[in-house]
Amino acid sequence: MNATAAPPDPQSFADLKGRVLDEVIRQFRATRNDILRYGVWNARNLSDEEFNRTDDRKLLGYFRQDLLETRFVHRGIRIDLIQLWHWFDDQMSGLLPLSIAGEEVYIIIQDKDLEKLRKRISELESFMAMLRLGDLDAFTRVKYKLRRTVLRLTYDIHHLNKRLDKYRKSGGFVMRHDEAAHDEPHPPSGADDGEHTEGHDEAGS
Repeated sequence: MNATAAPPDPQSFADLKGRVLDEVIRQFRATRNDILRYGVWNARNLSDEEFNRTDDRKLLGYFRQDLLETRFVHRGIRIDLIQLWHWFDDQMSGLLPLSIAGEEVYIIIQDKDLEKLRKRISELESFMAMLRLGDLDAFTRVKYKLRRTVLRLTYDIHHLNKRLDKYRKSGGFVMRHDEAAHDEPHPPSGADDGEHTEGHDEAGS
């Protein structure tokens, strides 16, 4: 943003209209799809029983693959889930512009569901150093807490997607058929926002 320009007024997602809403939805769906297809794939697709039975070293490898060794490629650069999220969130924070009809448009979003997602990302970020080190002992102590955080992230993404879809429909935005065909699957049942305790979780994790 130009240093001399006045910052935009904060808005919620409900305030957005027209092309700005369309572009926010497009950017969010691109981020959502990459996170769900690559960034949380193994955690989402293991049942509680499978998770409990899987060797900790293999689980650590799954989380490292999902969160660190992701397949998000930008100009030959591999990025982790945190970096991917910030590409979207920096546009919602007025740090980077949206590109709309060839113009740069800055917005600042203040929204409870966006704040919830930011909290989840911050929680995930606290595990990243341990994952990068491949510290198996530390991972064993926090593996259930890490999994809960990942599942709650998928739930929060799903919830915000439903909200934005409601605004899209009420605002008259027509989603293309190819976008509809690749809409997000429902989150796993264990991803609710309440406390979900796996059978072998350690107290205080």
